[in-house]
Amino acid sequence: MRVFKSWRIILLIAYFIGRKESKNYRAYEIKEESMSPSLFPGEYIFARLAKEKPKRGDIVIYENKEKKFDVVKRVIGLPGEKISAKDGTIYINSEIINDTWAQDLTSDFTEVEIGSKQVFVLGDNRSVSTSDSRILGNIEWEDCYEVIYRYWPIDRVGQL
Repeated sequence: MRVFKSWRIILLIAYFIGRKESKNYRAYEIKEESMSPSLFPGEYIFARLAKEKPKRGDIVIYENKEKKFDVVKRVIGLPGEKISAKDGTIYINSEIINDTWAQDLTSDFTEVEIGSKQVFVLGDNRSVSTSDSRILGNIEWEDCYEVIYRYWPIDRVGQL
């Protein structure tokens, strides 16, 4: 049954990719290593416009408005929280979080308050991650696309 569901989703993805422009759904190729090992360069993913409330651990895509390109990162801080990093450890509301996604230490940053409609994002591979909230600041949730499915390579097809 899982294979059947996967093929139905792949056909749905193909339909949306074939459309010239879709405001609610988009397909992307991963071009950088900041999210490895969750996402590798050369993989293809499918995302939908963020609708539900953000959850810590969501993988999202947003535009780096300064450089005019889309970026993929992971939601670490949620609306209304205060986030900081010291000695490689992330703190949310002064409590250490279980940051299982980080592949290396997070560079220190001073406490940031996250707005009621914003998120704080970081790449999993923190040493090579750029265009994240440490540089760009908080990201507006309504501007995000939630990554929902990897459709290439075939041996890594599935929901994220």
